[in-house]
Amino acid sequence: MTFVRLLAATLDVATIAAIGYATVAIVCIARFGREPQARSADDMPPVSLLVPLHGLERDLEENLRAFALQDYPVFQLVLGVARADDPALAVAQRVVAALPDRNIEIDVGEVPGARNPKIANVLSMMRLVRHKILILADSDTRVTPTYVRAVTAPLDEPGVGVVTCPFAGVPDGTPSSELGAMFMNEQFIPSVLVNRLFGPTRHCLGPTNAIRAEVLAAIGGFEALAPHLADDFMLGNFVAAQGLRVVISSYVVRTIVSDSSLAALWNHELRWHRTIRGVQPLGYAGMFLTYPVPLALLAFLLAPQLESAVALFVAAIVRVALHRASGRALRVAPAPVWLIPPCDLFGIAVWAWGLAGHAVRWRDADLHMESGDLLAERH
Repeated sequence: MTFVRLLAATLDVATIAAIGYATVAIVCIARFGREPQARSADDMPPVSLLVPLHGLERDLEENLRAFALQDYPVFQLVLGVARADDPALAVAQRVVAALPDRNIEIDVGEVPGARNPKIANVLSMMRLVRHKILILADSDTRVTPTYVRAVTAPLDEPGVGVVTCPFAGVPDGTPSSELGAMFMNEQFIPSVLVNRLFGPTRHCLGPTNAIRAEVLAAIGGFEALAPHLADDFMLGNFVAAQGLRVVISSYVVRTIVSDSSLAALWNHELRWHRTIRGVQPLGYAGMFLTYPVPLALLAFLLAPQLESAVALFVAAIVRVALHRASGRALRVAPAPVWLIPPCDLFGIAVWAWGLAGHAVRWRDADLHMESGDLLAERH
């Protein structure tokens, strides 16, 4: 058997596995879409919501207003910037001025020595926190007035240590942001839901996490997350190590995807991929199996025959089905179907590039992973 035929046969097997994965992902995302909407908590203790800021993100002021306008009895919103010259500070100040009846406070500063820039900011913000239930949220997300009620409700259940929220990417209208939103909605979130089939969830997702202060203290506080790039993953990991459950809420936050160019999208997704590789190296190695169409296409090009043509057709069908199922479950308008091939080809290229290298770019900061997802010291 020649090398080309051997490679084609290997790709045929990989294509079958990828089609199987996509079929399971369709079932998982469809089931998630039918889950009851996150209920409001019966007991609503005071909550502190922390939102670290950095730069002028798209729709930042509208996002912060949505965080502030929560239908919740006792609620504190803490906004934080690392530096006084950050343009996000002026946006935060406008929101405070526009909503004087809301309990909003602003922190300026970061804790020296924290390798993760976001956590360095959060550690400084903690000096303003007054309440025993905390929510840490990303500033590029949009929420509804029931958000705080919904995401804190599972904390009432025995054994729950942290609540994390899935997210749906909402593009800002640029072609690159459409591709970025498709990666979130059709690759990442379905993989998270498939992962639940193999046991209890042991990691959190980035945009929103709710936790009790005593649980946070038990894992070493946010200080324990400071050396890690994957602070959200490690938060869930540390909580699970305490014998507590990590709950994926049925409340879906909207993440504004504003990658304005393919280069920006490449850097963004490469950071995600190398972060995943750092914390789940074996899982990352098999991540190519989430791309049935590129695998089937390559197999067909290497050995064009009836079987590979049928496999390519089936791969295309299940991929389109996953595209539509994800849109329905996450309640977002799906991107045009013709974007699926470039999205998947771009995605598998980022995956291949992410197999090596340790440098990532987080906003305007260049970071370097030393071991796993541990970050080198910032200078």
